[in-house]
Amino acid sequence: MTGTVLVLATRGSKLALKQAAITSELITAAHPDVTIKIRTVKTTGDKDRRPFTEIGGKGLFTSEVEREVAEGRAHLAVHSAKDLTAAIGPGCTIAAVPPRERVEDVIVGGSGSAMDRLSSLPAGARVGTSSIRRRALLAEARGDLECVEFRGNLDTRLRKIAEGEVDAALLAAAGIARLGSWDDADPAPLDPTWWVPPPGQGALAIEARADDTEVLALLGALDDPAARATLEVERAFSQRLEGSCSVPLGCFAQVDGDRLVVTGYIGHPSGTNAIRDRISGGLRDARAIGVELAEAIIAGGGDDILDELGGEPDR
Repeated sequence: MTGTVLVLATRGSKLALKQAAITSELITAAHPDVTIKIRTVKTTGDKDRRPFTEIGGKGLFTSEVEREVAEGRAHLAVHSAKDLTAAIGPGCTIAAVPPRERVEDVIVGGSGSAMDRLSSLPAGARVGTSSIRRRALLAEARGDLECVEFRGNLDTRLRKIAEGEVDAALLAAAGIARLGSWDDADPAPLDPTWWVPPPGQGALAIEARADDTEVLALLGALDDPAARATLEVERAFSQRLEGSCSVPLGCFAQVDGDRLVVTGYIGHPSGTNAIRDRISGGLRDARAIGVELAEAIIAGGGDDILDELGGEPDR
């Protein structure tokens, strides 16, 4: 594809543009004769500032971007993989998953380890998060703390912490790392086998049309087998449980040699009921492992949580 110009669709947020820049650099490093043109798109999640559970489900930050690819206005798109819906947009596919960034959630505010920070917060302290999963995990760990709706870009959130609008905040490590704000934020990572991150956190999903063989071949050079396998198992887990913004759901996969070790979590927003399980299996069986783990979670009582929250899994 010598001399080719490819249009890359992305949201216009600071983090999304950074992820687009990372993707562009990976492409041009592998294919120096390719030029990338960025096409920014406003999504429902960008325009609607209500809590995610009120807006309705996943796809808030991806659907409009996917449409640019599906309808031919862009050759590819890059997403935070955790934002993708269970089903990829019509006619599209995940063409590449580059090496993954840190997957953990972090707590920002206070000092010391994550557990030190959690335990030292006084009763009634205000903790910022926009995620029902983080709310459920916080309620399980410290039911005496107050969760505060907390949206905005990273700079805005750090400012709110510094100004005392909240006492601490729960954020994704990946966004802080990608934006080069680790020292400013001073985050403390939470153990992902207990404080289980959402499926796909820390991964970039590069999407293209399923029938665009030239672009698919070009993007294949960016695909990292370990990142692909961990994303596949986590998405299979979420798909089996029909994960949405109304169900506190987490999945964390690690590569150990030629095997995957995977932790799954489902919780109740009240923090009174949480189910975790862990299984392992061969790298080649990623999807099957994700489904098996989801089945174990269901059998362990996850079906009761799903029934109550209206997220009953696909039978």
